[in-house]
Amino acid sequence: MKSCKVGFVTFFVVILLAAFAGPLSAKAGFKAPPDVGERFLDIHTFLFKVAARNGWSLIVSSEVNSPVREVTGSTVEEALNNYLETTRYRWRFYENCLYVAHETDLDLFFRQLAELELTMPRGQGSVGFNGNFVRIDLEMLCNMLKSISGVEIRSSSDLHHSVMMRAADMSWQRVLLAVVYLNRFRMDRTDYSITIFPAGS
Repeated sequence: MKSCKVGFVTFFVVILLAAFAGPLSAKAGFKAPPDVGERFLDIHTFLFKVAARNGWSLIVSSEVNSPVREVTGSTVEEALNNYLETTRYRWRFYENCLYVAHETDLDLFFRQLAELELTMPRGQGSVGFNGNFVRIDLEMLCNMLKSISGVEIRSSSDLHHSVMMRAADMSWQRVLLAVVYLNRFRMDRTDYSITIFPAGS
């Protein structure tokens, strides 16, 4: 009877560890040292290396930029805060993705995200999107998302833009919404198609 109880407790502990392994490992990445092999980096390189090291997705507004600076802080979280402290940009980590954008755009995006996702076409199933792009042309990204979603996704002819991102099994809807709203584009959508325009058009 005693060995049965021990076995049950062990099983219960294993289940708990499995349940919390994902969120804990993601949070642990922020408490890890920020060393990514170099002390002086521009913000894009630092973000990309940190995301790759931790297996995170990453979506960065095209506005975000910085000169090469020293990475300071004892943890990734401190280093991110120190890097962005004197800028208008902020970061947020949500569902294994690190988002970096203008503070106002970031706040607005997350306030509206749940509602925005309800208005997106469903497409063909829940295929995750994966890819590492230091820079990818928006038209090419639209074509890639179109191929996995089955939805007609395109950018208007007057929108010439490239974005930095890293996707690790993200939904195509989340990727597209983040790219559009963190870069202040405009999106027209139906049940079967999506077109992205410059904000002022």
